[in-house]
Amino acid sequence: MTKAKNLLITGASSGFGKAIAEQFVADGYRVVGTSRSAPSETNIAAEGLTMVGLDVCSEQSVDAFYALLQSQNFLPDIVVLNAGSGIGGAIEDTSTAEVVKQFEINFFGVHRLVRLLSPDMRARGSGHIIFIGSIGGRITIPFQAFYSASKAALSSYAFALRMELQPFNINVSLIEPGDHKTNFSETRKVQTSEARSAFGPAAARALEVMTSGERNGASAESLAVLVKHAAEAKDPKMVYIKGNATEWMFIFLHKILPNRVFQHLLMKTYKI
Repeated sequence: MTKAKNLLITGASSGFGKAIAEQFVADGYRVVGTSRSAPSETNIAAEGLTMVGLDVCSEQSVDAFYALLQSQNFLPDIVVLNAGSGIGGAIEDTSTAEVVKQFEINFFGVHRLVRLLSPDMRARGSGHIIFIGSIGGRITIPFQAFYSASKAALSSYAFALRMELQPFNINVSLIEPGDHKTNFSETRKVQTSEARSAFGPAAARALEVMTSGERNGASAESLAVLVKHAAEAKDPKMVYIKGNATEWMFIFLHKILPNRVFQHLLMKTYKI
C-alpha cells in the first residue's frame, strides 16, 4: 500500500494517543489529533499535528468535528480510534450511570465516528481504521469488569466491521495492548466502596496490582511503533497483541486450562 499521508487520531493529548501522533508526524504525516480541551474551530495545518476539540460522547460535537474536516477537505487515509477511559471497582458498587458513561466513551464514541468516516472511505475505495482495544477485553479483569466489557464489545465490533468493509478495500485492525506506562492509572475512576460493601479490601488489592503493572509497563512509544507498523502493512492483520511475558502466558493458559483453574489463577494474581 502506498504510504498514506493523512492520519486522524482521537485522544491525542496524552498517553498512547500523543505517542502515536508524534510517531506519524515524525515520518511526514499530516495528523489531526483530538482532545476535549483543544479548540473546536481551527485551521488544519498543511503539515505536522493539528489538535482539534472533540467530545466523542456528544453527537453535536462529533457532527461539528466531521463538518470541520469536510470544510477543510481533510479526508484521513488512516483513522486511529484511541480515545478511552477506565473505571475500577466492584460491579455491585458501580452505578448504572457510570457504566453507561464508560460505554459512551469506549464504545459508542467509536461508533459515532465510524458512521461518519467510513462512507467517505468507501467512496474513495481505500482506508484503514485502527481500534485501540486491550488485552483486558480478551481476558476479563476482576474489579475492572466494565472496562473489560467495553473493550470486549469493541473487539466484536471491529471484527464485524472488517468483514463489512473488506469488499470496499478498507482495512480494519484491532491493537490489543497490555500494561503500558501511561497516565491511565492516574485517570482511572475508582468506585469508592461504601463501608457496608463486602468488596472494599479485595477491590483495593486488585487495583493495586493493576496500577503496579501499568506503572512498570512498556512505554507508550513502543505501542506507537506497532500502530505505525500495522498502518503501513501491505496486508494488515486483524489483531495485533502487545503484551509482556506474563500477559502472553495468561493468553495461552486461557486457551488450554479449564475455566475453573484459569479463574483460580487469575484471582490469585489479583490477590482476591
